[in-house]
Amino acid sequence: MAAPPLTEANVRHLLRRTEFVDRPHRVAELLALGSIDDAVANVLDVAVTPPSVTFTAPVSRDWERGQDLTHFWLDQMAHDSIRPFQERLAFFWHGHFCSEFGKVGSSMLMREQIDLWRKEGLGNIRALVTTMSTQVAMIRYLDNNQNRKTSPNQNFARELMELFLLGVGNYTEADVEASTAAWTGHTDQWNDDVSPYRWRADWHDASPKDFLGRRINTDSATSAWPGHGPETISVILGDGTVPQGATNTANRNRATRAVAAEFLSVKLWASFATDTPPPAGAMLAMRTALDENDFAVRPWVTAMLTHSDFYTDSVKQGLVRTPVEYVVALLVATGKRSREANVTWLMEAMGQRLLFPPNVSGWRPNGYWVNASAMEGRARTAQSFFWASNRDYWTGDDGPITLAGGSIMRSEITARTPFPAQLPVLTNAAFIDRLLELTRLQLPASTVAEIVRYANGASVWERNNALLLVLLAPEMHLA
Repeated sequence: MAAPPLTEANVRHLLRRTEFVDRPHRVAELLALGSIDDAVANVLDVAVTPPSVTFTAPVSRDWERGQDLTHFWLDQMAHDSIRPFQERLAFFWHGHFCSEFGKVGSSMLMREQIDLWRKEGLGNIRALVTTMSTQVAMIRYLDNNQNRKTSPNQNFARELMELFLLGVGNYTEADVEASTAAWTGHTDQWNDDVSPYRWRADWHDASPKDFLGRRINTDSATSAWPGHGPETISVILGDGTVPQGATNTANRNRATRAVAAEFLSVKLWASFATDTPPPAGAMLAMRTALDENDFAVRPWVTAMLTHSDFYTDSVKQGLVRTPVEYVVALLVATGKRSREANVTWLMEAMGQRLLFPPNVSGWRPNGYWVNASAMEGRARTAQSFFWASNRDYWTGDDGPITLAGGSIMRSEITARTPFPAQLPVLTNAAFIDRLLELTRLQLPASTVAEIVRYANGASVWERNNALLLVLLAPEMHLA
């Protein structure tokens, strides 16, 4: 396989998919390296100990603390992270191994889970899943706090296989029952957010079980933490076998680790490349990287980002930004902080809000975000950023429009006083070029020409509305 060339187009594509936007200084930095392999290694050189949110709201106003976490994370994505891929990958895990703030009922527990994705997201999938499974955010969200040997609750055990690691049809109901028994006893304490996890040995079913072709719970005399739950993860990502009775006939008798590697690779590709299945070459590279590196994340992601299939035209043009990614792009372009833009309620109108996935399967990718209501929500969101950038425009005699790269003054856009008005300092074409410079955006010549055409037909007092068209340009909605 020939390595993808280190071109500006490829570097911009890599950055848009991994760091939300192609920031000019990062484009220049990566182009100065020797190869795409070096560029990918640079993108993956994330902070070992990223900062965590400090809550400003009191404990009694936990909903506001959830807002603190949301604003903090959006600012990390847009402005504060040295390597934003750390946040982009955490966002992927948040949509895959998801919990929802409303049901979890604690900003501290949500912070603990989000920080796991941020700090350990490039580590090892087995370790991530094992830790996530015993975090109380997940225990509450998938009802394992109601899972006891006298009254089994299958929610977590089922989703661990169906949505998190294996996919539909690659296990039997007997496997669900065995896994459910293994996870009994892992519960919580509602009155303690500092140390909320609780192990209940009296709830645990410690009897041996058959699970995916392997015998688990064999040390039945041991009923103390860690219990038998994590053993199911070791089987799935280890020596398990898809049973003969599984409904997915194509995978019967296959090693579960191979099925898991393919299932996870499809999910990663859909989030970072496009939602059509990975081509055979990319799938082989990603699956092999997971299998041979014992489910380490870094080699897996590297295999995808350095593969030529990732840089084809169909992939470059094949992914719509999620609402979160669109908001990050707007934050970067305008230079606004998340709390200043105050768009959390507008994100809900677009269909996606951090900490609030719609269900345990998370958010759907790509074309799902192209519909009338979601696009109307995007228009209102862009307008909110437009207003925030124009906040000082009408103050005094010469107010500014403030964007990421600086300000453009009212006298440069509109007629000068006194009346009768003089012509503005900037021509329409020069004004649009200046907006693109200040937002640090690159738009195709055809899109720029359409915005200039609008400015030519607008009154001199309405030319600043061209900024809204820049923020709503079709290319702004593509990852």
